[in-house]
Amino acid sequence: MNNKELSTFINIALNSKSRDKIFTINIFDTTVLNIKEHTKLNISNYKFIIQEEYVRHIKNRHIEDLPYLIEIPNILNNFDEVEKSIIRNNQTGQNEISLVFRKKLNNNKIQMVALRVFKNKVLSLKTLFSIDIKK
Repeated sequence: MNNKELSTFINIALNSKSRDKIFTINIFDTTVLNIKEHTKLNISNYKFIIQEEYVRHIKNRHIEDLPYLIEIPNILNNFDEVEKSIIRNNQTGQNEISLVFRKKLNNNKIQMVALRVFKNKVLSLKTLFSIDIKK
């Protein structure tokens, strides 16, 4: 996986209407240990995926943050902060566990939310957006 492959995937996803393509990013062993230390969640042997429909979600809801999509591997594996979040899914009524990653890039703090899917050992990108850092 490299930035060129990710960039190609993002461009295809932005211009597609399908929902079947995914892109996989490696989670470093050190990242797994850091996540466990901060959240008590063990994500050993998990993979991180980006589904094309969530690329379009970011385009539709957070268009100013599209350039940060290429930074996802950096945000994931070099985060400044991570926390566990439990949210009730309104459609299923089930609780979902997400990880919220934060990374300072330029003058913004980027927040990326990834849903933890237990049965498939997957972290799946849900959204990404920036928060202005007050000077």
